[in-house]
Formats: sequence, C-alpha cells, structure tokens
Amino acid sequence: MKKIVATTAALFILLTVVTAMPQNAYAAPDGMVVVYVSVPDDWKFPCIWAWDDGGNGVFDSWPGGEMDPDPDNAGWYYIYMPNWANNIIVNANNGEIQTDALVTEGKNVWITVESPDNADVSFDKLTSGDAPDYVERITVHARVPDGWSAPGLWAWLDPDGTNAFDSWPGGEMRLIGDWFAVRAPNWINSIIINANEGSVQTEDFKGLDTGKDLWVVVADDSSAEIFYENPDMMVPNITVRTVVPAGWENPHLWAWSHPDGTNAFASWPGEAFTLNGDWYEISLPGWVNSFIVNANDGSIQTGDMSELDIGVDIWIIVEDDENYSFYYSEPEVPSGTVEPPPPVAETPASPPEPEPEQQTPEPVKENDKDNTVLWIILSVVGVGIIVAIVLVVIKKRKK
Repeated sequence: MKKIVATTAALFILLTVVTAMPQNAYAAPDGMVVVYVSVPDDWKFPCIWAWDDGGNGVFDSWPGGEMDPDPDNAGWYYIYMPNWANNIIVNANNGEIQTDALVTEGKNVWITVESPDNADVSFDKLTSGDAPDYVERITVHARVPDGWSAPGLWAWLDPDGTNAFDSWPGGEMRLIGDWFAVRAPNWINSIIINANEGSVQTEDFKGLDTGKDLWVVVADDSSAEIFYENPDMMVPNITVRTVVPAGWENPHLWAWSHPDGTNAFASWPGEAFTLNGDWYEISLPGWVNSFIVNANDGSIQTGDMSELDIGVDIWIIVEDDENYSFYYSEPEVPSGTVEPPPPVAETPASPPEPEPEQQTPEPVKENDKDNTVLWIILSVVGVGIIVAIVLVVIKKRKK
C-alpha cells in the first residue's frame, strides 16, 4: 500500500512540474533563442536584422539572416539567434519591405506580421511541436551568365552522398546585391550551380573546404571558378581623408559596400579619423564604396556618398551636413575648414618635497661637564648650611 501511495505522489509531482514548465522552452543551443515569424504571402524570403541596445549587430550586412520555413508549421519561418540580441526588424523581398524595430527581450518569441506597421510580438508558443534542430550554415554565392534564370544550388557530402536538399535542382538562390545566394549546412563539401529548372549546370565540384562561405563565378560555357572570399573584395586597402568644419568634434567614418550592404565597422558611428597635417585620415578595406562622415558622437553627419570607385583613395571635403564633395586625387584644402584639436595643457610637475634636515646632536664639551659638577657641589653645600641654621634655631627655642 505504501509503495502505491509513493508512486502516485511521484507521478503527481512529475505532472505538476511538466505542467509548470514554460511552454516556449526550446532545446536551443546555449546562449541562443529561436525566433518564429509569420508573414503575409507576398513577403518573400523573410529575414531578421538583429542587434543589442549598444548597437552591436548579429549580421554583417542587410537584410540580415534568412529564415527557414518550418515544415511542421505552415506559414511559419524560424531562425536561431544569440540571446544578447534583443532588438529585431523583420524584412523581406531583399529588404525592400520591413517592420519597425521590435523588442524580443532575448527570449524565444513568436511574431505575427500583418503589415510593415502592424506586427504582434508574443512570448507564448503559437506553433506546434519543437523547432527543427539548430544547424550551422554557410552561404553559397553565385554569379551566373545572363541566360541563366532562377539559379539553384545542389549540395552534398562526398563520398557518403548525404544531400543538403530534398530534391533537384536544390536550394533556390535569391539575388542579393550583385550575387545570387542561398544557405546550406556547413558540412557540405560538394556543389553544383544550376539554372533554368536544372536544365543548365556546372560540373561537380568536390572536396571543398567545409564550414566556409563560397563564391562561384560561372562563365558562359558553364565552367566556373570558386573562391573562399568575395572576389569583389580582394582589393588593397584604401585611405579615406577628410576635412570638416569647425564644431565637428572627433570625426568618424561609417563605410559599407553598396548594394550588398556589407558594413566595414560593427556599429555606428564607425571608426575615428586620425588628424595628419591638414587632413583627418583612416585606412580601411578597399572593397567599400559608400561613406558617411559624422562627428560629435554621430549626432551630426553628411548624407550617403554611395557607389564610389573601389580600390582607390578618397578625399572628402565637408562644408556642413548638407554640402560636401569627394575627390580621387588630393584637392586644395579650403582655408578655415580644418580645426585641429586643442592642445592638451601640460600640468607642470610638482617640485620634489625637500628632505628633512638631519639634526646632528652637538657633542657635550668638557667645560660644560666641569660646570655641571661644580653646581651640584655648591647646591649640596648650600642645603647643608640651611639645615644647620634651622637646627640652631630649634635648640634656642627649647632653652
């Protein structure tokens, strides 16, 4: 009987614990949360742009991380993100439509998007089952001939033959900037780029490095060259120089690549210039082609200077926030445009504290010793005389 009671109590406690567990508790990797989004039918390729309160972003370039459809929940897309990113924007159609900034509190969240200005954030679970397992992914980029439409990626692990996609022609690639792109599991080491519903394709490329993004440039004859870095960005560093008006303190540069949106710096206002002679200057990757000069902690700035030549030094003269110009060779600096930082006043060093003088005791002279002895003798004799007089007076009184 006691065993039955104990077993019943244990089952009751277990049921209570399970019922009390948060309903949105997913087995996400440590430090990550899952974001679910439901979007209108005309929102294609939904993505997430995410950052923290300090402006640190999760993704290198807009429109951010592409979401995957959940096969068990029609109409819902999901993505795993670090839990420190508590602000997001949902966007789609290559970033052309987007919501306002939404606060997720770094938790698992379900977002229902009705329109760009109408999105509901819920921390209650709105899907059934668990999210698909987290898988590290890479991005495969491709540049294809003009006659190739709707390019796709077929990818697998050689030699065991595990496929990344369910069926040919594989993952649909979307145009981002100058490149078509699609995500794939990071364990793939073999790919084929194809198009026109798989009727044209490259050869098989096997034995590729795993875990690295890929860029594939396909020629008109279907031959292709593969890179592990964006070939458009394989250019020498450049130097950007600027002069700014008086009152523009601590100028910074914000820089990126247009139209793909890859930023040169992690967060606004970018990187600080260094004053060198008449010009503030900064060195940065040669692939950037768009700039904003700003100052006073980013509170004042120029407009966007976009799609400049890549791989060449730039000189920018800023007259004010609405009037500025750039050059590919050094122009003459207009007088009064450069205000060097005020010199730092040097604090004079405090004089060293004087060392205390050593007090050397004077030696006792021999004469001083003799005088001291003489005074002692005279004092004793005087006291004796006084005592004798007192005794004589006492005797007389007795008589």
